[in-house]
Amino acid sequence: MPNHFINFNGELLDAETPVVTASNRSFRYGDGLFETMRWEKDRLELGDFHFDRLWRGMGILQMELVSGFTAGYLLEQIRNLCEKNSLDTARVRLNVFREDSPALFPLNNHPRFIIETADLPAQNPEPVRAILYTEEKKSPGILGNLKVNNHLLYIMASRYAGKNGFDDSLVLNTAGRLCEATSSNIFFISGKKIFTPALSEGCVAGVMRRHLTGLLPEWGYALEETIIPKEMPGDMDEAFLTNAIRRIHPVASIGDKKFSQMITREIMRRLSVYSA
Repeated sequence: MPNHFINFNGELLDAETPVVTASNRSFRYGDGLFETMRWEKDRLELGDFHFDRLWRGMGILQMELVSGFTAGYLLEQIRNLCEKNSLDTARVRLNVFREDSPALFPLNNHPRFIIETADLPAQNPEPVRAILYTEEKKSPGILGNLKVNNHLLYIMASRYAGKNGFDDSLVLNTAGRLCEATSSNIFFISGKKIFTPALSEGCVAGVMRRHLTGLLPEWGYALEETIIPKEMPGDMDEAFLTNAIRRIHPVASIGDKKFSQMITREIMRRLSVYSA
């Protein structure tokens, strides 16, 4: 179901209402952040992790947490919009950006926001066929772990996958090591050991990644957040992707390397029971 309404700075508007001006800093400079969240059973799944990442990102971008701009306030705005759009379960996108200013140096650091909702995407049972994207690389600097509004690298990587007959691309960092997929974190399995790129490698600090790094050791898996050379998948048994919307998605192959999914599907089963 497409949006019937959006929330613009606390006001419910028809989704076709123009709200972005030529001075919008997200449009002009990519000056903002976003969170893509799963709304289910009248709650945001992993909501505390989403807001923690948002506040941390706003701090790095030096946005001011103005009075009233709280997790409770945003949660109520999301709930109102889901009710207005008659959605019991939803994909929620919260975009936060600095107040309009046509100049590169902002006039102030006050946050503005847009909330959109849509039906959750249908679960695709087919494992992902991925390919390495090598035409551009990601810097592991202070912005690397944030979900910033400049998504050109991921757009180009996604187009590269499609043009070459694959479902997704894996992005490398500037050291030439595996970083993440276009909209997901990545994990590899070898026996009972699980590996994922460390945050210092520049991957987005995914909320499902954070959730699993807490759960997997409890479930008996040895987890290492580490560097992943681009050759390492050739020695792995399995691989899977994680994000807040799809949770876990098995990887069938990276290039010519094929993976099984036995342990991945057991982790998926345990997560579904845990999340129920």
